[in-house]
Amino acid sequence: MMPKPIAFPTDALEIQAYAMQVAGHKKTEDTKFLGLLQCSNGTILKPIIKEAQKREVDFYKRISLSEDPDLVELRSCTAKYFGCKKFTYNGFEQEYIILEDLTVRMLEPCVMDVKIGKRTWDPLATEEKIKKEKSKYTECKQQYGFCIPGFHVYKHTTGQLHKYNKDYGKRLHGEAVKDAIRKYLNGLGTVLCRALVLQFLSQLWRIQKWARHQLALRLYSTSLLLVYDATRLRECCGETKDPPSRSSPVCWGGAGVGAGAGAARRASLGASNFSGQVGAHGPLYSRVSGVPTLPLASHAALGSPDPPPALPSPWDDALQRLSVTHSPDHNYDGKLSRIKMNYRATLDQLCSDSPNPNPWGTVKIIDFVHAFFNDEDEREPDDNFREGIDNFVEIFESFLRETDDQVIYA
Repeated sequence: MMPKPIAFPTDALEIQAYAMQVAGHKKTEDTKFLGLLQCSNGTILKPIIKEAQKREVDFYKRISLSEDPDLVELRSCTAKYFGCKKFTYNGFEQEYIILEDLTVRMLEPCVMDVKIGKRTWDPLATEEKIKKEKSKYTECKQQYGFCIPGFHVYKHTTGQLHKYNKDYGKRLHGEAVKDAIRKYLNGLGTVLCRALVLQFLSQLWRIQKWARHQLALRLYSTSLLLVYDATRLRECCGETKDPPSRSSPVCWGGAGVGAGAGAARRASLGASNFSGQVGAHGPLYSRVSGVPTLPLASHAALGSPDPPPALPSPWDDALQRLSVTHSPDHNYDGKLSRIKMNYRATLDQLCSDSPNPNPWGTVKIIDFVHAFFNDEDEREPDDNFREGIDNFVEIFESFLRETDDQVIYA
C-alpha cells in the first residue's frame, strides 16, 4: 500500500526550489529548473530528466511492493516514496518522483550528502563516463570508500548557514575528511554532541547490518543523506563555543555545565536504549526505563496510580535568558536572535496537527538511478557499497568513543 504524504493545513499546494539541495542537478536551462523542488505537503519532487532515471522509478516501485526480506528492510532505510506525477514549475511541465522531505518541520536543517563506494559507475557506463568518475574525489574514495559531494550546516553558536559544495569535497582526503564530518556535526574545534552522534549511529548500524547480509542488488553512486536540526542541537548541547574540561561528565551549555543540558542528554541517551559503550562486536545495549509519554487522562484510564512526570516547559529557558541584565560579550542581538529561533521552532511544533515523522537526526539511503537488481543465480554481497558504509560507520564510532566522558551513570 502506497504511503500518503503528510497532511498539512493549506489551501493550495505550494512548490518552490529546494534550498537545501547539496548535490546533484541544480542548474537551469532557459527557465526550466532541473533541481529538486520542495512541496508544502512535506514532500520533495525529484525531476525525471534522463532515460536512466526511469530505472530509479522502477527501483522505488519494486521495493515498495516486494516481499523479499532484503528489500523490505531496505525500504525502511530509504525516504518514503509516494509515486510519480507531473507538475508545472516556471511554466514547464515535467514528471517528478515524489519523495518524503526529511527536513520537514526542521527550523535549521543541516544536510550532508555522502556518496558511497570506490566505484561510482554502473555496468552500463561508457568509457568516457568511467574515466570521468575515476577522476573525481579520487583520494577520498580510495582511502575511505566514500566521498562527500557537499553539505550545508547552520552554526549552532550563531545560526548562520554555511555551505560546502563539490569543489570543497573534491579537495578532501586523509584527516580532512573526518574534519569535514566534524564541521557538519558542529564539532570542529570543540566537543561533539554525544546525543547527535548516537542519533546517527543507531541508524547507521542498521544500514551497515543490511549492507553486510543483503544479496538482492548492487548500488552504484548511491548516497547517504544525513539530516539534523541545529535548533535541537542547540537545545541539547548549549550555545557556547568553549568546551568543558575533560573531567566534566555532562554536556556543556550556555552557562557552563547546566542541569538543563544534562537532563536533555540523559533523556536522549535513555531513549536510545544504548548503553553508551561500543564493544569488540559492536554497540552494547542495556535495559532502561522508558519515560511515560501518555497524557494524564490516558494514565488514569489505565489505572496508573501516579501521573507522568511533568515535562519542562520549552519557554522556561528562554524566559530565564530574557531576565538576564548583563552579558559579558554584550551580544544582546545575538541572544535575542537565538531566543527567537527557538521560539519559532517551538511554536511550529505546538501549532501543528502533524507530528515530526523523523527524529532530529536522520540517515537515509538516496539516489538509485544506478541500482541493479541481482538475478537469482547471481545473488552476492555488494562489497563496493559495504566497504564504504563500514568505513563511514567506523568514523562515527570513533566520534562516539571521544564522547565517553559525557556518559552519565546512575
